[in-house]
Amino acid sequence: MSQIGNNIKKLRKVKGLSQQAFADLFGLTRGNISSYEELRAEPKIEVMLQIAKYFSIPVAELLEKQLTVNEILNFEDHFIVEGEGMGTHRLTKIPFLDRDFFRQGAISEGRHDQLPTLLLPLESNSLLIAVENCSYLPHPSPFPFEENTILFFEQVKVDILHTLHDHIGFFEGESPFFGRYDVQGQNINLVLNDWKKEVFAPEEAYHFWKLFGKFERVL
Repeated sequence: MSQIGNNIKKLRKVKGLSQQAFADLFGLTRGNISSYEELRAEPKIEVMLQIAKYFSIPVAELLEKQLTVNEILNFEDHFIVEGEGMGTHRLTKIPFLDRDFFRQGAISEGRHDQLPTLLLPLESNSLLIAVENCSYLPHPSPFPFEENTILFFEQVKVDILHTLHDHIGFFEGESPFFGRYDVQGQNINLVLNDWKKEVFAPEEAYHFWKLFGKFERVL
């Protein structure tokens, strides 16, 4: 039995994409994605190839295997905090903002060199940061991630502005929060709720992050 529909649904949820946002990536409709996820139809082979290439997943695995979160994100079966005793060659250091960071009311102001570091077998051309979803951080309602989930974000740059709309983001300013991007023409807002949002400005870009993936830590 093909796993393509189940894997599309998991890919979409892990990446924080709505059905419409996922459809837009591949020139499809929200109805197409709904029919795939409900196993009422399967995408054409050229669409399967596009999805596999975009997410760097072998086509055979996309079709035949129920993908795990780790496989979707190209992570190993675990991650470690620097200093836990694993060899660090070929691992990327990612600054980690955990619940203790937010409980203490610490504000990084870009001083990521002072943060603990996660070590992951992950390559990216963008700056990355890891943030623990916890009760100290406001987030939109509904929010698709459980408490203690580690969310990975890439720093917003000019070349990804067109991909921001309806994506989950993180604001790392004086009052940090998780939000959802709203792009209207050249106006870009990261929205928490009807009363709070942050307006993206190039000179403040280092405060704005876009969801890259997640890792559900077993506690």
